[in-house]
Amino acid sequence: MDSPTAAANALPAHHSTWWRTLFLCGFVVYAFFLIRHVGAQAGGSDSSGYLNNARLLAAGQTATPQRIPPGIDAAQFDSFTFIPLGFRPMPDAQMAPTYPIGLPLVLIAAAKIVGWELAPPLVMVVSALLAAALMIPLGRAAGLAPGWTAGGALLFATCPLTTFMSVQLMSDIPATTVALVAIGCAWRSRSRRSWALAAGAGFALGVLIRPTNFMLILPIAVCLGLDGRRWLLLGLGGFPGALVQLFYNSAAYGNPFASGYGDDLGSKFSLGIVPATLAHYVRWLPVLLTPVGILAVVLPWVERRTRFAWVLIAWTVPLLALYAGYWHTHEWWWYLRFLLPTFPAIIIGGLWVLRELWVRHLAPRMPSPLVARSCGIAAILVILIHAAVWHHRLNAHLIGFGESVYPESSTWARAHLPADAIILTEQTSGALIYYTDFSLVRWDSLNPEKFARLTAVAGKRPIVAALFPHEVEAALAPRLPGRWQKIGAVRHVTFWQWSPEG
Repeated sequence: MDSPTAAANALPAHHSTWWRTLFLCGFVVYAFFLIRHVGAQAGGSDSSGYLNNARLLAAGQTATPQRIPPGIDAAQFDSFTFIPLGFRPMPDAQMAPTYPIGLPLVLIAAAKIVGWELAPPLVMVVSALLAAALMIPLGRAAGLAPGWTAGGALLFATCPLTTFMSVQLMSDIPATTVALVAIGCAWRSRSRRSWALAAGAGFALGVLIRPTNFMLILPIAVCLGLDGRRWLLLGLGGFPGALVQLFYNSAAYGNPFASGYGDDLGSKFSLGIVPATLAHYVRWLPVLLTPVGILAVVLPWVERRTRFAWVLIAWTVPLLALYAGYWHTHEWWWYLRFLLPTFPAIIIGGLWVLRELWVRHLAPRMPSPLVARSCGIAAILVILIHAAVWHHRLNAHLIGFGESVYPESSTWARAHLPADAIILTEQTSGALIYYTDFSLVRWDSLNPEKFARLTAVAGKRPIVAALFPHEVEAALAPRLPGRWQKIGAVRHVTFWQWSPEG
């Protein structure tokens, strides 16, 4: 006799076709939405860091000279005075990228196909589309019917955080996509061992993109079990990625086990911050994933736990616990981006719990299949309305337009400033390194005394500050004495030229 769950999953063929058609139409609409709003380019610290690193790697380099203005004795300044965001200082007036190399390597591969201008938006749009599509096999692995899996893909795609991180150049969505690939392949290796090789390659790429993806070895271990041959194939698949990482670390930082984050990463974690982060989880996860996603917290206590349920638990709990102690997680809603690789598992886990409730308690009370189908359509509408409301409140889809101010500001600087200008910058520093050849100085590393040293040797070279609104008050009067005249603006980025007082 079939179980209630199996009976609920055994949809008629025309119902299955209906869900597939609906998913395909939604997928096309989602693709157009992403293409319309994507603004992946060199912007703030992360996005410029990835592109600057990609350009260096493409040229066979792991470091580049600091943009120190001619005549300046760098020893008289702090080590980060001439270091843009996304870099760290190295010996001999060099600087090396801070961020992991996984996404830059993907950008290089894409650039060989479509060029450097189109590579960033292509990588982000394709990553987001793949992640949404991979929610389908993930749901099927959990035993969900087509309608439920389509709902999972919809929940992930319409999540405001998914959109926010898909339309700018960040590693969170690619890290999520690769996590789906690695764990999906590891699960399939239970029926065909060769999939473990692909799981190893996906796992290695995931760690190259985001080192904390190493914790995905836990759900992968649940998938592989104690089969030694699967583990051997996993290791073979991941071995080239490990070699790449060790070789790069040695070349860039002088130690195969060093990283661009430096030695103080441990100071970013504290048990004291856990209560604030947990409160942040409670506040924002229901907003981002809807209450359906939050049902996943019940998964460890559901009576009928399958092996795949344990995969989902091992996928989510360690990363949630790790980032609960990370200092930045609780600061803004979009800092939950660190948890994005767990969102597919949370969504599928929540749907699995909801499906059990539906099959065992709600579906038997439905007067007809038509009513049940109407409930499914109503659920889709609720998800879409919820997503639309929160996208509007959080401006989640507009960040791509916001990022465009960085290349536009760089274009203005190239057009209006002489080539020998010295630009004081912080927020725009990574973008200016990528798009221009100007000498750069970090204003946040200066004080009046050090600024006087800079102006003394600048001679007739113009000194210009490129500032976001929050930087103007913090930079000009307290740190950089003199007379500042506003000479231009690109939206909210303003340019100021210095001259001595008197």
